Amino acid sequence: MTVIISKLSRVVIAWILAFGVVELGVIRFFFPSHFTPLLFLILPYFCILGILMLLILRQIKRRKIHPGRAVARLMLFNVSQMLLSVMIVIVYSYFIDIERYTMLLAFSIFYIFFMGIKFFIIYNIDRRHKLTKENEMEYHI
Repeated sequence: MTVIISKLSRVVIAWILAFGVVELGVIRFFFPSHFTPLLFLILPYFCILGILMLLILRQIKRRKIHPGRAVARLMLFNVSQMLLSVMIVIVYSYFIDIERYTMLLAFSIFYIFFMGIKFFIIYNIDRRHKLTKENEMEYHI
C-alpha cells in the first residue's frame, strides 16, 4: 500500500504545483496590473495542506483505523483547514489589503481545486478498499 500512497502523493503534489503555476501565470499574463508577489504564498499554503492530508491518510491506513473514526478525523481536518483558510483570508484582507479582490479570487479558485483533489483521493482510496473487500470475499467463499 505504501507504493500506492507514494504514487498518489507524487500525483497530488504535481497537480497542486501545476495548477498553482497555471493560475498564477494566467493572472500574471492576462491581468499584470493586479498581480502581486504575495500571490506566490498561496501555492506553498496548499502544498502544505496537501502534504498534511496525505500524512493523515497514511496514518489512518497504517493504523487500520475504524472507518467511522477515519471519517471523523478527515472531517476534523476539513473543518480545521476551512477555519485556517478563512482566518488567512480575513487577516490578508484586513491587514495587508494589497489587491484584495485578486487574492480572494485566486485563493477561492485554488481552494475549490484543492477540494476537488481531496474528493478524488478519498474516492480513489474508497474504491480500492471496496475492490480489496470484494476480492477477499471471492477467495473465502
